[in-house]
Amino acid sequence: MNAMCLAPKASGVPARKASALSARSAVAAAPSATVAVPAASRRGALQVVAANPRGNSGGSRKGLAKFVERVNAPQMKDDLIPFRVGMTVKVGVTVVEGGKSRVQPYEGIVIAIHRAGVATTITVRKSFQGYGVERIFPIHSPLCSFEEIRGAGKPVVRRAKLYYLRDLVGKKAKLKTRFVAKKTGLTRHQVKMEALAATKAAAAAEAEAAAAAAAKVEEDAAAAAAAAEAAPAEEAAAEEA
Repeated sequence: MNAMCLAPKASGVPARKASALSARSAVAAAPSATVAVPAASRRGALQVVAANPRGNSGGSRKGLAKFVERVNAPQMKDDLIPFRVGMTVKVGVTVVEGGKSRVQPYEGIVIAIHRAGVATTITVRKSFQGYGVERIFPIHSPLCSFEEIRGAGKPVVRRAKLYYLRDLVGKKAKLKTRFVAKKTGLTRHQVKMEALAATKAAAAAEAEAAAAAAAKVEEDAAAAAAAAEAAPAEEAAAEEA
């Protein structure tokens, strides 16, 4: 009988691929352990360490996200106006030219807000001499200041992105407004800013009090050390007398 007839039927996986898959599964199934290898055998030898296949799971990503938030927190502004799509804003962009700086005003409608933490941006569109102009501003940039322009009504917006304004011209490009009765008193943003200022003032007062207490403790310690150094000299003078 022919020897080829006695050979088992080959599976659909090639021999090299099957061996590679078996090796990978064996490494993944092996627990992560540290094996003490003698110094003589370690020198010039190839060592294979079985790593935990789930070592870089969600825990490390969460730690990295927290680290990024902690780094970005000091760079984020806490006195921003409440942005919303459809509102009219006045942006002051600080432009540095040589040794001088000036503030360039830009006023338009917010047509999009991209929220990404410290990299949050807004897209502001305006019409200038029949041409549409759009600019993107990072809201947490120290070179940009924002101020809301209040009109007689509140714009009626039912979309998160107002890109349809790009295809409209003239009066059609204006948003419909809804009449809102003027309320007396401070706005929510002004109340927030006053509370923030009061919190900062209280924190500054506490810091000053702590610094004064620490300075007083240092002065008392210095006085006590000076008195301790002067005590032996006074005793010697008293004995000589």
